[in-house]
Amino acid sequence: MAISDLILQLQNAKEPSKELDISIGIVMGYKRHVKADKENGSEQERNVVWLYPNNGDESSLPAFTAGLDDAYLLAQSLAPGCVGGVSWDSQGGTAKIDDGPYFTAHTPAIALCIAALSVKLKKVPEAK
Repeated sequence: MAISDLILQLQNAKEPSKELDISIGIVMGYKRHVKADKENGSEQERNVVWLYPNNGDESSLPAFTAGLDDAYLLAQSLAPGCVGGVSWDSQGGTAKIDDGPYFTAHTPAIALCIAALSVKLKKVPEAK
């Protein structure tokens, strides 16, 4: 999925989404790996794990759209050394990274994800 399409989906999201988390994880460099764990008669149980981008260790996929800590991880990974801010009210959330624009969304975590992905989109125009 193109980063610009992912940003558009996040802007329209009404709530956190595991599917959007997966798309964000792929943009971040997480690799999905399916492994067969146990034998059940003649069938093997399949288990999906995620491989961490930096070292290939097994990891759970962060809930980028649900938690500010995970959205912050995204921002720090895509824009190391960035500064920014997040705010929220009864209408939703707003986020800004460095001198970029303010982004609004239904939750502060989603707004921060949009801001972080926008930084990446700005750095890598061919990823559009």
